[in-house]
Amino acid sequence: ILNADGTKNTTPFLNLSSLVSTGGERGLLGLAFHPNYATNGYFFVNYTNSIGNTVIARYSVNSTNPDVAVNSAAILMTITQPFSNHNGGSIKFGTDGYLYIGMGDGGSGSDPGNRAQNINENLGKMLRIDVNSTISPFYTSPSSNPYVGIDGNDEIWAIGLRNPWKFSFDRLTGDLWIADVGQSKVEEINKITNPLTAGLNFGWRCYEGTQPYNTNGCASIETMTF
Repeated sequence: ILNADGTKNTTPFLNLSSLVSTGGERGLLGLAFHPNYATNGYFFVNYTNSIGNTVIARYSVNSTNPDVAVNSAAILMTITQPFSNHNGGSIKFGTDGYLYIGMGDGGSGSDPGNRAQNINENLGKMLRIDVNSTISPFYTSPSSNPYVGIDGNDEIWAIGLRNPWKFSFDRLTGDLWIADVGQSKVEEINKITNPLTAGLNFGWRCYEGTQPYNTNGCASIETMTF
């Protein structure tokens, strides 16, 4: 960690090297500080654990030394990864105060498990959770998430993503920009204008960009977001 004067602390802020598997598309993939970090000291990480699965965990800063984190975590969720690629990784807080989590489709190529369109899988999705819960697993799903109270995983905010490895909220407008890796022909950049709409379907694996890819068993094109 660098100080304001440009000097470097000799003690790392946090060392997760014993927990994280690396190589390929694995590793420590995301970091987000709570909007109220100045008062609660919470921050969140997205990493690939030693057996290759995604972990979303909450850590906190040391109450007596703001340059060092407490080396113990509250695990919010662990998501099984069937392959070593397409782990997604980016996590960000939206203007609504919720934590958004970009999840890849589980890897290999062509989404062989059709996970991105499966609303009972967290892979191939943008997840959105409220991390202000004090009860394990230390998050809840906002009631405005599309599958709360009906079939489908409560954490899902949007479906049909291949590998949203980076995304960002426009600080001025609150618009959401998602960079999603293509299969072979189209690299996607998706823009969702604020106020953000929950329940969008970005099309994968039915479509790669706006081009049909594997539409077998897919809903009509009108249900996709282009």
